[in-house]
This record gives sequence, C-alpha cells and structure tokens, in this order.
Amino acid sequence: MASEVTEAEYRQLANFLYAEADMLSEQQYPQWLTTLAEDLHYLIPVPKFVDEEGSRQIGIGNPYFDEDIVSMRLRLGLLSSSTTTTAENPRSLMTHIVSNIRVEAEGEGEYICRSCITIHRTRYTNKEPTAIAGRREDLIRRTDEGFQLVKRHVKLSQAIIMSPSLSFFF
Repeated sequence: MASEVTEAEYRQLANFLYAEADMLSEQQYPQWLTTLAEDLHYLIPVPKFVDEEGSRQIGIGNPYFDEDIVSMRLRLGLLSSSTTTTAENPRSLMTHIVSNIRVEAEGEGEYICRSCITIHRTRYTNKEPTAIAGRREDLIRRTDEGFQLVKRHVKLSQAIIMSPSLSFFF
C-alpha cells in the first residue's frame, strides 16, 4: 500500500530522476546502465485511442519498447559505440526535461514515482528538431549502491513519433 514520503526522500528521488535525465541527455549509457535493476521492465506502448462507447480501438499492439535488463544491456552496448550504430553517429543533441514529480512509498525501500517527461532532440540530418512528451510511472528501489530503476511505463502524448529512429530513452 502506497504512503507518503518524507521531504528528504522526495528530494533524493527527484535528484535521482534529474541526474538520470542528464545521463540520458548526454547519452552516458554505461553510467545509466548502473542505475538499472536486474529485474528491470521498461515499457513504452504505442498509444491507443478508444471511442467513447469502447467499441473501437485505434493503435498498433506492439510497443515501441518492451525491455528487460538483458535486452537493455544489448541496446545500450550498441548505442554506446559509434562503430556499432549509425543511428547515433554523429550523436543527436538532446535535452530531457523531467517535471511534475510525485512520489509515494511502495513498501520497504521502494517508491512509485510519477512524472512528466519532454525530450527535445536535434539530428544533424533533420531540418526541424523533434519534441516528444509523455507521462512516466517508475518503480524505484533503494539499494546499498543507491537508487535503481526497476520498472518504467511511459505513456506518450502522441501516437506517431516523427523521428527517424528511437535510438534514445525516456
């Protein structure tokens, strides 16, 4: 059962999310990997639209991302080297903005963190930058080494991402 957190806990978790946003913006994937739990589940489904009667759904069933720690290590390894990816060579310019952070305790040493995310990305090949927004729900665990991301579920605010690739993370 979720419960309130102290001001100190809130500040620590918000700082964790801000530091994570900086790592992702700078594409420091080896460092970000150290913040991911062994039982990670990272999910970004394609948004679905349902009509008011609920009789019709519009949207593709396959998610943009549905990763565990094994597949995430592979992705991060490929994106960390310019010799194994053309999607990020040269690297995009990115800014991750995290806001509206709300935190609840979820058992001993685990927290549910809800936040909004906006990513601004500029590719050297694109005339216009890409902006993507969404809401996140994270399960974050306190460990002896610091906080770790256990689960992330991102609900995007747009159904079609106008980006040449999804070679970045939310």
